[in-house]
Amino acid sequence: MKRSWIKRGTSQMKRGGFKNKPQKPMKRTRLKMRGTSDTSVIKEEIQALLRQIVIIRDGGCILRNYPETGACGGRNKNGDIIHQAEHLHTRANSASFADHRLVVDICPRHHLYYKPQHADEYYRIVKIHIGPERAKLLEAVQADRSPHKMDWKLEKLALEQHLKTLQ
Repeated sequence: MKRSWIKRGTSQMKRGGFKNKPQKPMKRTRLKMRGTSDTSVIKEEIQALLRQIVIIRDGGCILRNYPETGACGGRNKNGDIIHQAEHLHTRANSASFADHRLVVDICPRHHLYYKPQHADEYYRIVKIHIGPERAKLLEAVQADRSPHKMDWKLEKLALEQHLKTLQ
């Protein structure tokens, strides 16, 4: 009876013999953190404009007045609350990416901990906060699955104009 390679304590035989040539391991390059294309740069600028707009419009985390959601958290080195622009619908959807009506101001604690753990309650409170008109718009955007071609420079210009009216 022949013993298997496991019982012999040797490695399993390779198949192919001389056909298999030793290969060098592939060099792994790091991915860029940010893109350098015009679209990528404009989208980052749009994100910055949206953040400024929602900070002025909402005046802080929208969940700060709801005691059932807990206290706000996430502070910078000065001790001030960090403000984040929270998209109510995914940023992958071009139709809602630059729409300031579908973005709210939220602190990191509520964004990272409260929203994932209490998603239904979070969206119930958000819909109350944003009002029926914007809630209807949110539902329409969530139902729309078709791709939209956007002129990002025009969207950025519209956000800059809206920011000027708020200031």
